[in-house]
Amino acid sequence: MKNILRITIAFVLMLTIGCSKEFLDPVPQTSLSDLSVFDTKDRIVAQVNGMYAFVKSGAFLGGRFFVYGDVRADNFIPKSSNLVTNFASWNHTEVSSTNEIQNYWGAVYAGINAINVFLDGLTTNWDAGILDGKITQAEYDQFRSEAYTLRAMCYFDLLQLYCKPYNQGNGANPGVPLRLKAEKSAEGNDLARSTVAEVYTQILNDLNDAEPLAITVYSTDLLNTTRIHKNTIVAFKTRVYLHMQDWAKVVSESAKIVSATAPFTAPSGVAFALNPSYIKIFETPYTSKESVFSMPFTTTNTPGTQNGLPHYYSFSSSESYYLNLNPGFAYALMDATDVRKTILLLDDSKYFLTKFPDFTTLTNYAPVIRYAEVLLTRAEALVRAGGAVTQEAIDLLNAVRTRSFATGGYTPASFAAASDFYTAVLLERNIEFLGEGIRTMDLQRLNLPFPAKDGGGMGNVPEISPTSIGYIWPIPANELGLNKLMTPNQ
Repeated sequence: MKNILRITIAFVLMLTIGCSKEFLDPVPQTSLSDLSVFDTKDRIVAQVNGMYAFVKSGAFLGGRFFVYGDVRADNFIPKSSNLVTNFASWNHTEVSSTNEIQNYWGAVYAGINAINVFLDGLTTNWDAGILDGKITQAEYDQFRSEAYTLRAMCYFDLLQLYCKPYNQGNGANPGVPLRLKAEKSAEGNDLARSTVAEVYTQILNDLNDAEPLAITVYSTDLLNTTRIHKNTIVAFKTRVYLHMQDWAKVVSESAKIVSATAPFTAPSGVAFALNPSYIKIFETPYTSKESVFSMPFTTTNTPGTQNGLPHYYSFSSSESYYLNLNPGFAYALMDATDVRKTILLLDDSKYFLTKFPDFTTLTNYAPVIRYAEVLLTRAEALVRAGGAVTQEAIDLLNAVRTRSFATGGYTPASFAAASDFYTAVLLERNIEFLGEGIRTMDLQRLNLPFPAKDGGGMGNVPEISPTSIGYIWPIPANELGLNKLMTPNQ
C-alpha cells in the first residue's frame, strides 16, 4: 500500500497538461502542488487524462490484464519459460510473491487511489464554488461519470483474478478491500476484505451513478472509442450482470444499446455496430463503431516492453504465446474457412494471432470491450432468462459468427435443447475473443475447470478444478505484509 500511495501522491503533483482532451500522448510538462491542481480547466482535464493513464498502464489495461485472461486458460502455449512474462500464470504455479500477482494488484490499486484523489478534489472544489467559471455543470458531471466508471472497471477486474467467482456462494466469499476514499498517507493501510457480493454492489453503484451523468456522444470517433460515454457504461454493465448471472438485467441493459432486429446497432448515442470486417477492427485507426472502449497507444506512448499485447502474441517476440493446436481447443474448433482462422500466421510450425502485430512500435490499441461481446452476451442471456432458444438469440449469435464464417449460420434445428445453445455461444466467444482476455472470465463465471494443457517442451499442466486453490490468484505478499486486516486466499 505504501508504494501505491507514493505513486498516487505523485499523480496529484505531476500532471499531464496537453493541448487536447485526448490522452494519446501524455507528456509531463509541469510540477504542481495539490493546492493548485484545480486552478484552471486545463489542469482539471489533465487529471482526467491522468486517471486514464493509470488504468492503461501496461501492467493493467494496457496489456497484461488481457494476457492473464488468456494464458491462464487453455488456448495458448508459451515460447519461453520466463517468469517475468507470465509463465507461472500459464502453468498455475503462482505464489504470493510472483511478479504478476504483486504488480497487477499494485497497478490497479494505484489507479483506484488516483481516481479517488481526483473525485475528492473535484467534488470538494465544486461544492465550495471554487470551480465556478472554470468548468460547466455538464463537464463536472462528465468527469465524475468517467471516474466512477473507471473505478468500477478496476474493481471488476480485480475480482476476476483474486476472488472466487460470484456463482460460488452467491458472492459470499472474500472479495477485495473496497478503498473508496482518497488516501495521501499510510493511515488507511489496514482495511478488511469486503465480500465478492459487496464489491459487485459497489461496482454497480458506480456504474449506475455514472450513467445519467455521462455524455451521450463525443465529437470524434477517437474520443468515442477511448473515453467513457453513456453507451460505454451500459455495455460494461452487461458484462457485470453476466458474471452475476442476473440474466434479466443483462437483457434489460443490453436492450438500451442493441436494436431488436438485425443488423443490430445501438439505437441512440454512439451508434455501436459490428464492423463488416473482423480484420479491420484491429487495424488503424482502431476506431470502428464496434470498438466500444479501447486503450490507445502511439509510438511515443506505449505500454512498455514485456507488457503490450504485441509482445505476447506476435511471432516476432521470443517470449510470445502461440496457439494450442490440440483437439478441443479454439484453433481446432474453428472451421478451415473461418476468417479468424485463415488470418493466423504460421511461423516455425506454430500459429500466432495477427490481431496485435505491431511488435516494433507496440501501438496496437488494447480492446477493453467490443460490441460483438455485447451481442453474444445478450444472446446468451435471452436463452438463459427464458429457458428456450429464440430466433432473436440465434440472429445475435449468427451476426457475430457469419461475419467471419459465412456458411456457419445456425437455425432453430441446430439446437435440440437450450444447453446446446450455451455451448455454441461459449464456443463463439472462445474463437471471437482470442487474445482479448475473455476466456478465463468465461470459464470462471460458469464454474468450469481450466482444461489440462499439453505444453510440449514447456511441460504439461493438469486440469484446475473450480475448488482448487489455483483456480484464482493468491493475495500478494506485499498486501498481506502491509495490511494487518488482509487475509490470504484459502
